[in-house]
Amino acid sequence: MKCPYCGSVCASDALYCPSCKQPLPTAQDGERAPERAPKEKRTLAQRALTALAAVAFLAALVIGGFKLASWIRNYQLTRLYTRGAYTPTLSTVKMDDLRSGHAIIFYGKDGDQIYLPEMERSLSISGGVARMEVADSDWFDANAAEVEYADITLSPMLITEKGTKTELPAFNFQIEVPESPLSITTPSEERTTVVTAVYPLVLNVVPGSTVFVNGEDVTASVDRSGLLSTYVGVKPIGDNVITLIVRTPKHHECRREIVIFRQHYDINLELDTTVSDVSSARTMAVTGTAEPGAMISVDTDYIPESLTVDATTGRFSFISRFATYGENIIRFRASMPGKEDAVISFAVNYKPSLAEMSDRAWAMDYEQLRVLFENWRYQSFACKGQILDSFTGDDGKPYLVMDVGKDERQLIILENQSSLANPTLGRRFMAYAYVDGQQMYQSQYYPKLIALYLDVTG
Repeated sequence: MKCPYCGSVCASDALYCPSCKQPLPTAQDGERAPERAPKEKRTLAQRALTALAAVAFLAALVIGGFKLASWIRNYQLTRLYTRGAYTPTLSTVKMDDLRSGHAIIFYGKDGDQIYLPEMERSLSISGGVARMEVADSDWFDANAAEVEYADITLSPMLITEKGTKTELPAFNFQIEVPESPLSITTPSEERTTVVTAVYPLVLNVVPGSTVFVNGEDVTASVDRSGLLSTYVGVKPIGDNVITLIVRTPKHHECRREIVIFRQHYDINLELDTTVSDVSSARTMAVTGTAEPGAMISVDTDYIPESLTVDATTGRFSFISRFATYGENIIRFRASMPGKEDAVISFAVNYKPSLAEMSDRAWAMDYEQLRVLFENWRYQSFACKGQILDSFTGDDGKPYLVMDVGKDERQLIILENQSSLANPTLGRRFMAYAYVDGQQMYQSQYYPKLIALYLDVTG
């Protein structure tokens, strides 16, 4: 027999190879001993199959683990963007051009992006939020007048800083067709009382809108910014109803009514439209027309020798005097035998010049002011000090808190009617103001003055 290890010829009954000393296979009962070489070949094949099976198993584990991790991540993101901390929000906003709109806010990690395929727009997340404002009319086309609302669906996609893309849950909301924007500046209220035959009408619309006033198309009078400034006639019949209609593309029509009341009298009495409701002087000329033959008398303070009346035409004039700063009432009447008097009463805001006010202003006497504020009402003061705070009162007016003290804090409250709308807190200012009572600040009352002029000082 041959040695299966080295190939040397050995005796048939030998137990060890004389050359390599390896044990030799034996055969019993006539059986043939198995040869070692074929057995080695079968073992290599088995090892190869085992290795392939192991690789396949590991690959399946890796792929399964990746899919599982991806599923878990998507599930977590879905929860965050549906009923979690990242759920998008929708809120109403007013656009700069008066149009109504909505702000859509997405949340996430800084550096990530939200891509909206329907709008072909990407939003960067900064400070934990990504904000987008859209005018409501942008969701509609030219036939907006024929529908009531639009159902909007956005399909946001989250793109991380590393470029990983994840489809987020669809964001659904409903937008109603907006009404054509209309902002009325004058009159400031829907119902007002006047004493003149014409009244100024000032309003703003979206540029490109069509505007009707009492059925008359006045679009040509609207400037490029959307401002319309015109006059409407006011008859002495009581309520004059002014109908405004605005039609803006991609909006529903807006229809608004304002009422201008003008008292009806038996005697015709008209105030000229050139008579202003503001004055920088202590006197102001008042002119108008009355029914010929009527007598004119003035109920408020005026210069008696200034009153003139033309009996033929009814033209009259007089010079009114203002006793206080701020609002002053002028009232006069026309009288004729057998007829009820016709009365006109209107307010004029007297704001003196800076030179006049500073010349008449008293130096600040804080201790006396706190006691005599009622007796000193309308007295002007030169107020010098640091602006400590600003606030809006319950009446909606802007107020400033000024410390006019030198050695100790002495606070006054200024109603700011100056041209300086937002004075810097902490800086010193000179204010020319007149006394107007008291105002509460931080649960305590302080002297209140109306500041007509305000400027930075050293």
